[in-house]
Amino acid sequence: MKQIKYPLGIQTFDKMINGNYLYVDKTDLVYDIANRYTYVFLSRPRRFGKSLLTSTFEAYFSGRKELFKGLAMEHLENDWHSYPVFRFDLSGNTFNEPSRLIEHIRSYLDEFEKAYSIRTKGDISVRFRELIRDVSRKFNSKVVILIDEYDKPLLDSLHLSSLHENIKDELRGFYSVIKASDQYIRFAMLTGITKFGKVSIFSGMNNLKDISLVPRYNTICGISESEFLRDFPASVTSYAAEHDISEEKTRNDFREMYDGYRFAARGEGVYNPYSVINAFDENELKNFWFDTGTSSFLVRLIESNSYRLDSLEGQRRKEAQLNDITDAGDAVIPLLFQSGYLSIKDYDRDSLEYTLGFPNKEVRRSFWESLSNHFFKGLDGNPAFNLRVCLRYVEEGRPDDFMQSMRSLFADTHSEAERNKEIHFQNMMAIAAKMMGLTVRTEIHSAKGRCDMQIFTSGYVYVFEFKIDGSAQEAMNQIEAMKYGVPFEADSRTVFLIGANFSTETRTLDGWMIKRM
Repeated sequence: MKQIKYPLGIQTFDKMINGNYLYVDKTDLVYDIANRYTYVFLSRPRRFGKSLLTSTFEAYFSGRKELFKGLAMEHLENDWHSYPVFRFDLSGNTFNEPSRLIEHIRSYLDEFEKAYSIRTKGDISVRFRELIRDVSRKFNSKVVILIDEYDKPLLDSLHLSSLHENIKDELRGFYSVIKASDQYIRFAMLTGITKFGKVSIFSGMNNLKDISLVPRYNTICGISESEFLRDFPASVTSYAAEHDISEEKTRNDFREMYDGYRFAARGEGVYNPYSVINAFDENELKNFWFDTGTSSFLVRLIESNSYRLDSLEGQRRKEAQLNDITDAGDAVIPLLFQSGYLSIKDYDRDSLEYTLGFPNKEVRRSFWESLSNHFFKGLDGNPAFNLRVCLRYVEEGRPDDFMQSMRSLFADTHSEAERNKEIHFQNMMAIAAKMMGLTVRTEIHSAKGRCDMQIFTSGYVYVFEFKIDGSAQEAMNQIEAMKYGVPFEADSRTVFLIGANFSTETRTLDGWMIKRM
């Protein structure tokens, strides 16, 4: 069998083609976008091929016809042109002060001036405007502007309000040059993970067409189901032979692990491309995408906004709420969606709302592992807490032993900086339960009240009520007064009612009561 060259780390179109790497052809969509719009914005998660897509646009607008031989573009474009292209990539730096951003952009402007023998002066916005104008006039041609990972400076500074505002102001002025230079521009495209809109940096660029949630471009990044079946048959055969399983099981395993992304109200599911090619290259199903780096800014947002973690799946949002981030304090769900931790699961045409959930096994499992490492500083490494032993307690109907384990766990964590102690402790309980693979529900509404948490196994149901600096008796009284156990009276499983109290002084459980229904 011919050796398959997987494009590990390859982000440039010409290297992909000239190196004979496996390439999933997206050039029909590139042609469509390039000839349908002038100003485009696309949001996609990291490691989903945005840089390769930007490079493909660069090759197309540079008139490199030879690179598209055998691809869809070859049969679509009959009138090739070469335009001056300005391509920026803001991913390759850490922007912890405005001067880093200015210097990064200035280096690109220097490079373009040298390439096109143009000299400009002034700040980065003035230089950018003069460069666009002078190059267009010199070559009697409109120019193309491609900005990859435009939001990296904003994400780096998201947790530092003063720095964030300074960087936002600098970028707002720089990006507004694009709109002001309309007469000189053939095409401009910005890609990133998030969209900061309204009063943010796009206030000066209201001519951008946001294609992030347009069904036609649902599969512009990533690998669709049909593309997986078309382009990876040899990979599936090799993997199946290596593991002595059927090709059908191989496809199902990959689908369960890496598929499930959807970026529009309708369309095929999308596989994570980074994980797929790494899994085939190593012949192993692992958490490749998630292990490339957890987004620390998301963890900081979750903590600072006291967000209830187990309410993530099933969240409903309208389109404007999903693709426009203005106030970071209210942006946990949109950021999780745009970053790839949540995906579209359903769309209600009556309410115009999208329902969100984890896309696949890789993200769901890795998300809870990542949070556990943050909250518990190494969940299973705690000598007083053994994850597998704790799971056995739950599965065997030993609630007192389970609570003893949880007390040991909490005693070894630090939560004094958490603003909302009740949500913080509930999150920690939910994370621990999720790490054990248990079914967990939090903040369950009923006719008489709201139960804090429920855990389900095949043989048991655990109903929890938590108090902060109160007493276990108060928690149990609320369970009984609000009849939190009533919905399970006809359940064949054994039901345990557990009232517990968290102490902010000792930062752990200081008491609990258990009743068996």
